[in-house]
Amino acid sequence: MSYLYLTKKIEIHLLKDQGVRKKLLRFVLFFFTTIWVVGIFSPCFDFNFTGVLYPFQKQLYSTVCHQNPLKSFICNDIPFFVCARCTGIYVGALISGMVLLVFSKQFIFSTKYLIIFSLPMLIDVILLNFGTYSYNHILSAFTGLLFSSSVFLYILSAIENLLFSK
Repeated sequence: MSYLYLTKKIEIHLLKDQGVRKKLLRFVLFFFTTIWVVGIFSPCFDFNFTGVLYPFQKQLYSTVCHQNPLKSFICNDIPFFVCARCTGIYVGALISGMVLLVFSKQFIFSTKYLIIFSLPMLIDVILLNFGTYSYNHILSAFTGLLFSSSVFLYILSAIENLLFSK
């Protein structure tokens, strides 16, 4: 066997290993995002919900959201642990993670797209603060979903480029 042949075999093996590591990274991010989102939707899963876990979950999610019940989706007469916008943000990250499990190609997500997908949420927040219109759960969730899907892709792109680029 020639040196060139062995070098090519080693390169092919490393590329396969890199692909496995990339899929593992995406799966781990998806897994933890799924756990987080299931926690947000947990009022929908349990009818006797105000038990032992409720105070712990409420405190945990209070670190990432203001938890205003008037701005939260409600299920089984219990508000979600995060507001509608944050619900959209986490669901958008979950959807992005799910899509990325299917598409394993490495990509570079441009800052331009991050800004474009962030603008609807920024405009929504500004218009709400000026009192242009009243709070809308669906609109807030949708703008959060757009924002987070772009942020998730942007962060994943940065991590993969840092870890896996030659």
